[in-house]
Amino acid sequence: MKKIKFLIFLLALSSCNQYLGTVDPDYTPTNEVTEIFTDLDKNNLRLDVEFGDVIFPKAVNPSLNINTLEIEKITNINKNSIVNFLNEKTVVSQDKSVFLFNKNNQDKLEYKFNLSKDEKTISIFEFNEDIHLLTNRSRLFVISSQNILELADYDIFINTAPIVLDKNLLLFNVFGEIYNINLDDYSISKKDNFTLKPGISIKSNIYQDSKYLYHLFNSGTLLTFDKNNFDYYDNYILEDLNILTSLDEFNELVDSPFSHNENLYFLDRSGKIAVYNPISSNIFWELDTNDTILSYLFSNDGYLILMTLNKILFISDKGNIIYSYFHNKELPISIFNIQENVYLISDQGISKLNLKDKKDDIIYKNKFTNNLEIFFQDQIIYLKDNKSLFKLSE
Repeated sequence: MKKIKFLIFLLALSSCNQYLGTVDPDYTPTNEVTEIFTDLDKNNLRLDVEFGDVIFPKAVNPSLNINTLEIEKITNINKNSIVNFLNEKTVVSQDKSVFLFNKNNQDKLEYKFNLSKDEKTISIFEFNEDIHLLTNRSRLFVISSQNILELADYDIFINTAPIVLDKNLLLFNVFGEIYNINLDDYSISKKDNFTLKPGISIKSNIYQDSKYLYHLFNSGTLLTFDKNNFDYYDNYILEDLNILTSLDEFNELVDSPFSHNENLYFLDRSGKIAVYNPISSNIFWELDTNDTILSYLFSNDGYLILMTLNKILFISDKGNIIYSYFHNKELPISIFNIQENVYLISDQGISKLNLKDKKDDIIYKNKFTNNLEIFFQDQIIYLKDNKSLFKLSE
């Protein structure tokens, strides 16, 4: 008898499309969920649109036009090295030294400073035209003439880079405490506390919309700050998204959410994407690519370009996949663009993608490591991996 009842239940379930309940006659769904294609025929979609100028994760100079790429190794570095571009100089930290290269990367100055055994430079920034350095022990230094001078020792352990905002330096320690350093007088004050969520440490960008700044402390902990006074705003945007989404939980973000047309774009490393309005609590569209997202580009026309383990995907501002390209790289690392051309960096080197003919040409062979960072400075592109700093130019 129990078996018969169970069979009747299965038949009833299949007849109602696996939904038990009622739907109001005037019901209109507010969330649009897109499933990624599974048939190979859809991979024949052609890219016949111009996707515009890339604005995230880093804005690219639209006039950047490098017809023949040449790569030059500037210096050896290590995985803990920090790079920044200040006063027309390239500033590079390495162990207990800081190097300053001129605009042509020919002259090099070396500064040494006294760091403890496990201490390392975690941030290089400019304030009042002076180059400042902050360590993971919250010691603050400045480069003065031919020396590095210690300005303050706050004795706070941090493992992520601070946020530099005007004359304010926001620090985040491993216990979920936020401190503010006033760079005018180097005074420090505790600003707030935040709740730590599980996640891995990543180098995330700081994005903003009309009201707030968004910053990832780790891949699962999103911090929001008031854009005007830099006060911490505990608004649980990521938690709200996870309540409303029809996809699995977003808990390993690729980067801080960026804003476009009043919506926030959330990219989860597992392949999930959600375009969410935190004011109206509406999800504009969402998509699960079912493939690990490794790198992304986003244009001012609303096109999202993703690099996954196997593909390059072009997604419209409505959440439709308009083009798919199989890159066939065993160890893809990142992508970048120069005007309408997309370049893929892998362990084999740099490849220029011919999207129309679905071919790629390796233009530079090199064994790049993971944790690759890309910097754009005028007509020059810099690449930093765990071993070297490179310059790409004509």
